[in-house]
Formats: sequence, structure tokens, C-alpha cells
Amino acid sequence: MLRFDHIAIGCATLEQGATYMAARTGLTVPVGGEHPLMGTHNLVMSMGEDTFLEVIAINPSSPKPPNSRWFGLGISNFATPRPHSWILNSDDLEADLATAKSLGVDLGSPTTLTRGDMTWRFAVREDGAIPLEGAAPMIMEWSEMSIHPATKMADLGARISSITLATPHA
Repeated sequence: MLRFDHIAIGCATLEQGATYMAARTGLTVPVGGEHPLMGTHNLVMSMGEDTFLEVIAINPSSPKPPNSRWFGLGISNFATPRPHSWILNSDDLEADLATAKSLGVDLGSPTTLTRGDMTWRFAVREDGAIPLEGAAPMIMEWSEMSIHPATKMADLGARISSITLATPHA
């Protein structure tokens, strides 16, 4: 089963992303952490017990990873921060990726990541690109042992009531 997990705001720097979020929402999104495997870092806030918002950028303090970065970072130019990906949580990542592939959509291959007590697998395309330029979701799977990280994030009262997708592919 697939469930909405989070939305990602891509930006050139976290400072730029923080300014963007403050101007749009009046909120200061707290620092999340680093993703050494991808050379990125983020700001995060809870949007409920199993949903969150992530502001993500390349970490200038990290070496460039040997593989492509996720979320199209390193491919896209984020002169202006923008929502650029929506992420679904899968309870069977391989099956969901196979279903997408059978429909002609490359969502990527699972990559395992950890930070602190969190472990998750995230499907990343070999080229790092966002599937169908954001019209298709990115898919991940939290470890069965992991408590959803949104429960540990600051809850500033923001919630997602709907998402509208627009694509030149339709």
C-alpha cells in the first residue's frame, strides 16, 4: 500500500529555502540533518503524525557523492525554491517499483539510508532525476523498526489539505 509521506521543496541553499518558507508561511522550519550518501542536508517540520515537509539542498560541506544525488539536486537549477517532489511511503517498495516499471515509469532502484535511529530505503533513479519531472511520485519505505520521523519533528501547525500536479506530459 502507498501512502502520502512528505513533500520536498528544492532550493540552492538551506538559507534560501528558510527565507522562502518564512515568506510563504511565516514559519521557521527547523534544521533536520544531513544525508552524507547523497551530499545533501535539510530542514524539516511535521505536518501530522506520518507526514512532513522537507526543504532540501546540496550540502556545500559534503564531498560530491560518487552517485547521482536524489531529488534532481545537481541537475536542476533552483534559482528560486519550489515544491518539486512528492514522496509516497510504500510497504512493499520492490513490488511498487515493479508496477511502475511495467507501466513504463522509471522510479529508480532502492538505496538504503540511515541517520540516528532511522533507517529507510529510497528509490533513486540512476541519473538522479525526479520521475516525470515531478508528475510521478518518488517512493520510499521506512524500516519496520522505525517510528515515523514526523513524530519527532517540530509540529508548527501546518497541514497539507491538497496537492495539485501540473505537467506538460498530460
